[in-house]
Amino acid sequence: MSTRVAVPERLREKFINDVLDMYARGEVSAARAASMLGIPLAQFYELVAEKGTPMPDVLNESLLRELRAIARGESREEERRSS
Repeated sequence: MSTRVAVPERLREKFINDVLDMYARGEVSAARAASMLGIPLAQFYELVAEKGTPMPDVLNESLLRELRAIARGESREEERRSS
C-alpha cells in the first residue's frame, strides 16, 4: 500500500536545493542526486543548468585533465600512465 503526502512547495524547493548543494560539493554523484529527486539523469542535468549549480571540483579537475590531454594529443590511457 502506497500513501502519497502533499509536500509544501517551500519544503520541496529546499530539498531540491539541498540535493543540488550536495552534488556541487561532490558529496553525491549526479546519478545518486537524480535518484534522490526521483527524476531521470537527463532531467537532473537540465535542473543543474537551470539553477546554475556549479559542477563538483572533482569533476572540474577530471575534465581539465582530459582537455589538457586532448590538447597534447594524448589518449586517456596515455594520460593515466604518465600521472
